[in-house]
Parts: sequence; structure tokens; C-alpha cells
Amino acid sequence: MRGSLWVPACRTCRRKVFPPRLLCPACGGASWKRERAGQGVVEEVTTVHHPVGADGVAVTLASVRLDAGPVVVASLDGQLGPGDHVELVAVEGAPVARPSEV
Repeated sequence: MRGSLWVPACRTCRRKVFPPRLLCPACGGASWKRERAGQGVVEEVTTVHHPVGADGVAVTLASVRLDAGPVVVASLDGQLGPGDHVELVAVEGAPVARPSEV
């Protein structure tokens, strides 16, 4: 199931973090609200190979710097590389970066 990816935003200082934390690293606040992750830019890409039998399974991951600030590690949907603009969505709860129409 595909849906919006949400990031926690501190209610005290408005800093957005990922993954969720108990306390805000900027101000120590403990009250959070959810905000849509939205779009960002791919910073780095790597492919992880899992040997399974004779044919391996490869998963391509990217570090995505959100326009909102935090960096999210997400799987890639399509041929994307550093500098590409992407939109983050959640697929079965996991972050996925897909091409953005910036």
C-alpha cells in the first residue's frame, strides 16, 4: 500500500527529524506533530546485494535530503542518481523515493 511519508516536527522549535525520536535534538522538546515529508534531492546512492540461491536480490538505496531538512534513507523507484529531485512516499510503511516533477 502506497501513501504519504510523514516526519515528526517539534512543536517547540519546529525542527523536523527522521527517524522519530523521543526528544528533539535541537531544543529537548518532547511534543511532536506529523508533517508530510514531501520532496528532496538524492545525495548518495548504493546498491545492496543479498545472495539468495543462484540469483541474488539487489536493493538500491538512496540518502535523500528533504526540502524540510532531515536526511531519509529510502529505496529507489526508478533510475535515479545524485542531484535528482524526488518525492518520498511510504510503501508498506517504508520510505520510497520516486521521481519528482520539480
